Amino acid sequence: MPDPGEPAPRPPPPAYRLLSLPLALFWIAHALRHGRRHRLPEYLRLRLAAPGPVSHDAPVWIHAASVGEVNAVAPLVRALDARGEPLLVTSFTATGYRAIERQFGDTVARGVIPLDFAPFARRFVARRKPRLGLIMETELWPELLYAAARARVPLLMVNARLSPRSTTRGRRVRAWLKATLGYFTRILARGERDRDALIRLGARAEDVVVAGNLKTLPDPASRPRRLVERDYLLFASSHESEESRWLKIRPPALAGQLVVIAPRHPERGAVIERELAALGLRIALRSRGDPLEADTDVYVADTLGELESLMAFARVVVMGGSFDQTGGHNLIEPARLGCATITGPSDANIRDDIRLLGDGVIQVGDLAQCWRVVGELLADPEHAAALGSIAQTRLAAQPDVLARYLELIEPWLARGAQDS
Repeated sequence: MPDPGEPAPRPPPPAYRLLSLPLALFWIAHALRHGRRHRLPEYLRLRLAAPGPVSHDAPVWIHAASVGEVNAVAPLVRALDARGEPLLVTSFTATGYRAIERQFGDTVARGVIPLDFAPFARRFVARRKPRLGLIMETELWPELLYAAARARVPLLMVNARLSPRSTTRGRRVRAWLKATLGYFTRILARGERDRDALIRLGARAEDVVVAGNLKTLPDPASRPRRLVERDYLLFASSHESEESRWLKIRPPALAGQLVVIAPRHPERGAVIERELAALGLRIALRSRGDPLEADTDVYVADTLGELESLMAFARVVVMGGSFDQTGGHNLIEPARLGCATITGPSDANIRDDIRLLGDGVIQVGDLAQCWRVVGELLADPEHAAALGSIAQTRLAAQPDVLARYLELIEPWLARGAQDS
């Protein structure tokens, strides 16, 4: 545990605390809608840190925002569980909570982080009693992290990353982010670019260590299942207008190929249906239970938690968020599955992924070129398979990221065990 002689952490900035009350009301309304939408009636109760069983075993607390982060941190969770560490795994979303349940069953305690309002944050820390916090990626909730730091819980940010947009936000928001970074004992960054960006934002250079990208780790417990019985192309993590712009220029020679769309925001399913129906396409929605007919052109997988399974059986994966200004989305997940993967010109978020995968991923300049490459890969399945194999080989050649994380976390595990 931290030295009791260390100065107490500073509370979040007054402006944030002033804003936290109306924000709490907003998050309560969000929790009601979110819990109903995802059929998790206890979601609001969990977000309010409602009274429940008190932890007596000083768990290692691991927080992962949603499904993708839960899946990415799973190998680390399993490694800590194999050591006999008591674990509490939390998420922010209802689907992340379900993913924790699905991934780990009753081998870990699970939960949802509270609203970022001081009374709820303090209650969460007091009842859960973590001895160490491992916060996945960049989940910067000032009140929650302050409550943990104030209770002398060492906090390590794991797989730390910082999007380019975070460094260009307004001065006040950057000041809040900088203050929140100060609650972390150590920051374990994915790569040098992330380390440099975190230091520019205000993290102390001596506290930021490059540990590698947890998303490159295979999860032997993962069991993708086939969800679509026809052969298909997958447009994954797509954003508004990308789908219609892409399908509007589909070559006639590929008109018979089923396209599955897994939008980044599944609640857009009905909007996507309307836009694509206007192009004369026959659409089926997975969330509605529509049957997949022989003449279905597009199957919209407007669901959560199924992307890995959809990727695993696709003939080609096109990654969305790369044909607008988003900056691209995670290329490691399809690479790990051996998918033939295409990404677009917008790459601010994924340049390290592209560099790592090399010839194992194809980057195109626009949607028209994307269709030309899709056609080439469909016509040459051996080329498509080789592309996926190269990606997997590049990932396998990386240093042992899991061992590196365990080595870096070990001092706090040992210290916490002595103090608990």
